[in-house]
Amino acid sequence: MAQSETSSTQPASNPRRTLLIVVICFLGFVMVLAYSLPSRSLFGASGPKAVQPVPGDTVIARVGSRTVTANEYTDSLNNLVAMYRRYAEQLASGGGSFPVSIQQLRQQGSDRAILQQLVRRRVIELEAERLGLTATEGEIQQRLREQFRDENGRFIGVEKYKRQLARMGTNYVDFERDLAYTIMEEKLRNFVTSGIQISPQEAEEEYRRQNTRFELSYVVLPAADFGKEVGEPTEDELRAYFEAHKEDFRPTKDRRKVRYIYISQDKAAEIIPVSDEELQKEYDPNKQVKSVQVSQIVLKVLTPKDEDKVLQKANDLVARARGKGGAPPEDFAALARGNSQDPATAAKGGDLGVVERANVKPGDPVEAAFNLGAGEISEPVRRGNAFYIFKVTDRTIKSFEEAKPGLLAIVRNRLSYAKASQLADEAVSLLSRTRNFEETAASIATKLNLKPEDVKRETPLFAPGDDVPDIGSNPSFEEKTSALTEPNEVGEKVGIRGGFAVPQLVEIKKPGDPTLDEVRDKVAAKVKQEKALQKAYERAKELIATAKNAAGLKAAAEAAKLKVEEIKDFNDTAYLDNKSFPAAFPNAEKVKVGELIPMPLYAARNAAPTVAVVAVTARKDADLTKFAERRKETMDRLRGDRANNLFETYIDGVRARLKESGQLRVDRALAERVVVAAAASEAPTE
Repeated sequence: MAQSETSSTQPASNPRRTLLIVVICFLGFVMVLAYSLPSRSLFGASGPKAVQPVPGDTVIARVGSRTVTANEYTDSLNNLVAMYRRYAEQLASGGGSFPVSIQQLRQQGSDRAILQQLVRRRVIELEAERLGLTATEGEIQQRLREQFRDENGRFIGVEKYKRQLARMGTNYVDFERDLAYTIMEEKLRNFVTSGIQISPQEAEEEYRRQNTRFELSYVVLPAADFGKEVGEPTEDELRAYFEAHKEDFRPTKDRRKVRYIYISQDKAAEIIPVSDEELQKEYDPNKQVKSVQVSQIVLKVLTPKDEDKVLQKANDLVARARGKGGAPPEDFAALARGNSQDPATAAKGGDLGVVERANVKPGDPVEAAFNLGAGEISEPVRRGNAFYIFKVTDRTIKSFEEAKPGLLAIVRNRLSYAKASQLADEAVSLLSRTRNFEETAASIATKLNLKPEDVKRETPLFAPGDDVPDIGSNPSFEEKTSALTEPNEVGEKVGIRGGFAVPQLVEIKKPGDPTLDEVRDKVAAKVKQEKALQKAYERAKELIATAKNAAGLKAAAEAAKLKVEEIKDFNDTAYLDNKSFPAAFPNAEKVKVGELIPMPLYAARNAAPTVAVVAVTARKDADLTKFAERRKETMDRLRGDRANNLFETYIDGVRARLKESGQLRVDRALAERVVVAAAASEAPTE
């Protein structure tokens, strides 16, 4: 760690900004992937039992000489949950729903994404080390001095630096280790992309494209709106389309049809027996507060540089209200009248009255008051642009009987994943032993208080990457089922939407020309879609003929009961309709103001085929006199885009070579056990 201070002209450090940058960058990666992994059994035959943790030094992935251990994976899972919680607090005013437990992370697939990130990091570390591109201690210290400066541009000092990190929920050892990795990755990125060049001509073309602005009127005609005008295709139409587009339907990989037992996590929750004794253990009066009589002091943070000063004042007010340095406590109401910056409550001594828990929205700062006992005063609570201090003068508690339904839901929800996993294990065992799908379905359905048909499902023939009904595109499901090679063979349990599937192979179709019957539904859907799109295109041509020009578009659209939409600031790289409707804009330099684009435009609105009629109502050409001052910025941006693409391609290549040579191995079963154990050991959330 850097131990001295240096002068600089860089802007002051902002803890909130630093936190948000770290959070947003990390979440941006995490949301790239969405997978789900199955879990191992959490129950024995006699009922629930503790999940056995995986030893922390257990290796779950190897990349050359580097490893990913169970501890590292668990820490990453816990850190992401903690980060989501802090992110929700920082952006409380903006709302949002964030996972607050590892189980919820699994439900959205982030656990798999974290493992992918850890493996990617090892790949980059290994490659950077091979090329001699590691971070030096001097580089780490210099970066710290640059990132943590006061308003005068000086390094804030070691202790203050550590306190800032602590407020962000991390420690300096982890932070500096991650900083070393960041420097290493930057060096490798620069090594890989240093040869990229952008010519001035390319920059000028990009500048023109980005800065020629248009005002447009447009009408969209989705193909789906014309579906009712299209009848069911005839057998001759299906066969003709199939023969003409057979290549589109020819699979390149094995296709499988499987039937599977579906164990719903929600249904599993309903059958978990929970005694009053167990609920009594869950019952904590401090977590069952129905309402509080509460007062508040609000101190606003007007600018980021004021944060430390406002926090110091808030801490001082808390100390005075509690009794400072042996002095008796000061009257909270008097402190509120003299200091609170919320006029509505300050005049009343901060009194908020009685606040009912049921009426408090997530993220509301008054949530903190429900963790206080009568007469207690909170620490300063940061929400939005202010610090809040609360005092509770009275509170009402739910009785055990009142709290019982909620407690039951909490306990069952916590155990439902494990129970569903246990039933899936039982289904695997029975089905593997008997190969009798009907018998297994009946047995599992009985345990869930369901009918056999409620747990039986079957897929059509599907290949990797296909959207499977009720499952979607699920890499884990594909992985488990691709291991099945013989009819009636039983696969491992796999997590799917809302629960688990226990698959049994029905048939495999090798790549080759499909028959029409095998892809009939897909062919029929394509024929109907193309007919509907053609209807939309014909209607769009009629609209163009009627409107004649931009001025006539509104009247023609209204007569056809269509809506004209407008965009005031459009360029050749932008999107119509809130960036969900690609404009397919023709050569921007040739578009004339006041005219309709002479032919309808094909596009996709929300991935659905769509036709648009577009009119240019105004245009402002790019001001090339300003290009000179923007040349470097434009060239840098183009170079950055190309560099990102080249670097990711390079890392993918390194990863592929390591995997092919056997130097990259991931034990997904072990990783699965780590996640299950981590989820079972974390504190329950409400």
